[in-house]
Amino acid sequence: MRLLNFKLLVEYDGTEFHGWQSQRRERTVQDEIVIALSHVVPQQKITLIGAGRTDAGVHARGQVANVKLDTPLPPEKLQRALNAYLPGDVRIQNVELVSENFNARRDALKRQYSYSITAAQPVLGRHYVWPMQYTLDKDLLRQCAKCICGEHDFYGFAKANANVDSTVCQVETSKWVLSDPLWIYRIVANRFLHHMVRYLVGTMVEVARGRYSLVQFCSQLDGNPESITVYRAPAQGLVLETVSY
Repeated sequence: MRLLNFKLLVEYDGTEFHGWQSQRRERTVQDEIVIALSHVVPQQKITLIGAGRTDAGVHARGQVANVKLDTPLPPEKLQRALNAYLPGDVRIQNVELVSENFNARRDALKRQYSYSITAAQPVLGRHYVWPMQYTLDKDLLRQCAKCICGEHDFYGFAKANANVDSTVCQVETSKWVLSDPLWIYRIVANRFLHHMVRYLVGTMVEVARGRYSLVQFCSQLDGNPESITVYRAPAQGLVLETVSY
């Protein structure tokens, strides 16, 4: 058996998924792709590795995964075959052959997420934004985002029981693009902690609506992880945009 390593670019609507990671009793993106693979390459052990474990309700335009298969199918035919078996809320946007040592999770250098909020109360598109009922100070949002850039210990903006070796992340980009009624937060970092972006966005909103000061927010990033209570934004506004290698 000669195994080839395929890199998959995956897009999905996370609304009806219980996240990326395989779970015994819940519908997940990873399981759907593995099921499709089992139809295309039957009777093979399939280990699908994703670049990130998005939560229930979180979407992706640029999730990356890799899988080693014994198949004569070239990448473009494998892509078409997989999409024929996948449901409408998951799509393989590209397939390419990579070196046998490539690992989608381990080799990722940085990831980009976006989070969208809106002052409108949409019916169409409601699964992709956080409808905002508060009046927010745009300047405070920008200042909060600026404070996030650089290297910080994000312990205070992560799920309490997150099992990680380090809570320090290097943030390359952190900014709000404000164009009424849609406001989009964009963040690029070398790594992310569990719920980190949602906690950052939720707490920035608390600052922008006047519940916390900018000083308190920045203090949460500078070694005082219990200076304020952080708030988690809803899942539906979050999108994994790209993974860089």
